[in-house]
Amino acid sequence: MATVAAVASAFLVAWPGGRLVMRLLALTSPASAQGRLTEAQAIVGIPSFEGTMALLIFAGLPAGFAAAFIYMLLRPWLPAGRWAGPTLGVLLLLTFGASVDPLRPDNIDFDIVEPGWLAVVLFAGLAVFHGALVAAVAGAVSDRLQPLARKTWKSYLPLLAAVLFPPAGLVLGIGALLVIGWAKIKPPRLEGSSRRPRAVLQAGRGILLLASLAVLPMFVGAVTSIATR
Repeated sequence: MATVAAVASAFLVAWPGGRLVMRLLALTSPASAQGRLTEAQAIVGIPSFEGTMALLIFAGLPAGFAAAFIYMLLRPWLPAGRWAGPTLGVLLLLTFGASVDPLRPDNIDFDIVEPGWLAVVLFAGLAVFHGALVAAVAGAVSDRLQPLARKTWKSYLPLLAAVLFPPAGLVLGIGALLVIGWAKIKPPRLEGSSRRPRAVLQAGRGILLLASLAVLPMFVGAVTSIATR
């Protein structure tokens, strides 16, 4: 589930969405910004094949796999139904947006492209959409995935997509070994018997809320800094 959701979100949202946002900001920036080097050593206003592929390898795929893995970990405590994905996007944006990307205030790109408020709106919207697609794809895969057996092994071929991003492939390999080992020690629960106690759900959601509130001041400061440049 994580592999398919990661690759799908990388190729459908993170990669093309990031390229589109950059292109829009290049078009809305003044003439003085055209031709300048960005933090990633790309040239504003001049798209290139090398830059596009670098965006996929160093941004699109890592973002896709990170979002998918985090979704698998947080899924029990996210809202049920269609709000799970957008909520994931908001949580990722609050937690990593100002410290890692895409709204890191010390990124020199925001001193070059304009307007800052448009960059904030576009990147924030992209993050929420990314989270929504991750949850949608993971849910679709979950509905169709069958237990691993001789007749269902083809359903697990999408795991090979992890070779697109080797660090994720390593994590998946270790995870698969742990799951197999744990299944030998403790057989899986019967369907319908894995519901978590209400207290556990409330505690998990409370922790997510507190964590979001803790990083909110830093995120607001970063957004304000970018939007007012």
